[in-house]
Amino acid sequence: MDAPPRSPASDGCHGDGDGDGDTKKPHVLVVPYPAQGHMLPLLDLVALLAARGLALAVAVTPGNVPLLAPLLASCPPSSVATVTLPFPAASASGLLPAGCGENTKDLPGHLFRPFMASLAALRAPLLAWCKAQQRRRRRVTAVVSDMFTGWTQPLAAELGVPHVTFSASGAHYLAVSHSLWRRLPRRRRCPDEAVSFPDVPGSPKFHWSHLSWLYRTYVAGDEVSEAIRQFFLWNLESSCFVANSFTAIEAAYVDRPLPDLMEKKVFAVGPLSDAVGRCTDRGGKPAMAPARVAAWLDAFDDGSVLYVCFGTQQALSPAQAASLAGALARSAAPFVWAARGGTPVPGGFEAATAARGVVIRGWAPQVEILRHRAVGWFLTHCGWNSVLEAVAAGVAMLAWPMSADQFTNAWLLAEAGVAVAVAEGADAVPDAGQMADAIASAIGNGGASVRQRAAALGRCTAAAVAEGGSSTVDLEELVSILSSPKLTN
Repeated sequence: MDAPPRSPASDGCHGDGDGDGDTKKPHVLVVPYPAQGHMLPLLDLVALLAARGLALAVAVTPGNVPLLAPLLASCPPSSVATVTLPFPAASASGLLPAGCGENTKDLPGHLFRPFMASLAALRAPLLAWCKAQQRRRRRVTAVVSDMFTGWTQPLAAELGVPHVTFSASGAHYLAVSHSLWRRLPRRRRCPDEAVSFPDVPGSPKFHWSHLSWLYRTYVAGDEVSEAIRQFFLWNLESSCFVANSFTAIEAAYVDRPLPDLMEKKVFAVGPLSDAVGRCTDRGGKPAMAPARVAAWLDAFDDGSVLYVCFGTQQALSPAQAASLAGALARSAAPFVWAARGGTPVPGGFEAATAARGVVIRGWAPQVEILRHRAVGWFLTHCGWNSVLEAVAAGVAMLAWPMSADQFTNAWLLAEAGVAVAVAEGADAVPDAGQMADAIASAIGNGGASVRQRAAALGRCTAAAVAEGGSSTVDLEELVSILSSPKLTN
């Protein structure tokens, strides 16, 4: 645990840490997508694979090397190497401005799509690194990559090794998103017509505005649009898929082959943060110390507190913040509101609710808050990492999905009976009175059955990552695949 992190490479393409020199040991190349919600779960998977004897190399650009420090410090010595690749120059791709950030947290929204497409330029230097390893008799034996980096599939094919697509989200979203890129449904009539998914179990339907923004902005013939579509189509040529999920919540999507995933096996190995035992310090220093929050929560009864957080990407508008504050004030429920920096919390609100509420501005110790006995409900945007943390803690949810995979996640949670919808949409301004009633009902007797189901699902989560549990069994099967020299794409 005290081993110093490896230093970043200073040249264009470099592998740090040569492993143990065993040329017969499987060497897995891992390619994350540089966004916090994508990287953290995949790095957790890397830790689990390293603990089971695999040697791995994680490919990142210089600006993302520091994010590997906790992983490198906690893994067995020489089990994980770093491949530092030059960030694609703005002049090379023509898609990004000079000085562009290397992680989505540093990007304005309009650059997300060209950023994703531009990363395909890493394929050439990465292939060169892989061939250099062959000359050193340390041949890459498999490639595991994020679903947003599908350009690694042809790289794996050229090397003649298996390719595995990783989803930081669940198997349900994995099927829905790939169905979109396969079928290319278009909006034809009303502005928000429903799009059906007949090959996804349960045949769900989602309004056009609730589909992935990445897909809704697709324009046939556009360079960026076609590149992104090709990434998803390449994913479908993978040997298998891996999802940060578990069977108890997604049995219908992992127990049988799905046509939208070309009948490929989906390994559900999550929740990965629980499996690896790295559930704290998930991406930043908390603005309020966990011990201080816990001491404040200790004063309240079991299950009586509402936790409110909408993730790191979503900022509430002044109207939305005012509506939420009004609902919290009227509900009379104790609460912890983790407000992203810059959230316009109405003046006077904190003073008026100080006896039963606290506002944390910035990063909150979310896992510790959710696992405190006093917290019974979570008002959430339904981002998958937040969903898994709530499910693992046995906490019921009030759902306000806003973008990305959040609408499909909210649908899945409602089907499982562990969430109640209170609003939907990034632009929605819910009625404060109606939201207050929903909060009061949830905290009161009206939410008892939902809380019971959430608690039961929490126990299933613990069982899944325990010895012999469904996620552990899937992980061991994945290790066998990655260790096999016979399986190729």
